[in-house]
Amino acid sequence: MSMRSNFTAPGRSIHYYTVEWDESKLSWEDFRGKVLGPTDPKDAPKDSLRGKVLADWKTLGLKSEPNVGDNGVHASASPFEGLAERMNWLETPCRRDAYCKALVRAGVREATIKAWSVDPQVKIETDKKGSLFDALEDMDASACIEKAKKLQSLQ
Repeated sequence: MSMRSNFTAPGRSIHYYTVEWDESKLSWEDFRGKVLGPTDPKDAPKDSLRGKVLADWKTLGLKSEPNVGDNGVHASASPFEGLAERMNWLETPCRRDAYCKALVRAGVREATIKAWSVDPQVKIETDKKGSLFDALEDMDASACIEKAKKLQSLQ
């Protein structure tokens, strides 16, 4: 959350887009890896968003060449992490978010979603704890919901 102040301080702004697609045609993992490109723009394919930002950073009016820490574009590591980022960065109430509503309809409690929005260590197996975000990383929306239900039952 300390990074948040760099983007929410007076005079700063966050520009964001919410995108949707058919998960049978594009996986979350491919969206992040192929459409956006790797976190390090120097490793990104030229036709990925990060590859294009790296190639055109001067024309785009950026102050410096993109790098691992400031690579021009961010995508959440999972649909759940996207929800958490909207809740934490944009102060979107859970009940006003379409993905939160889908989780609640599937049986994940809103209190659990809120508690999980800060990436806690949770039981990921009966006798093992780990990062919630890591447990859901690169999952498509429907698989992420099913995994969240399973993780909730372990807590």
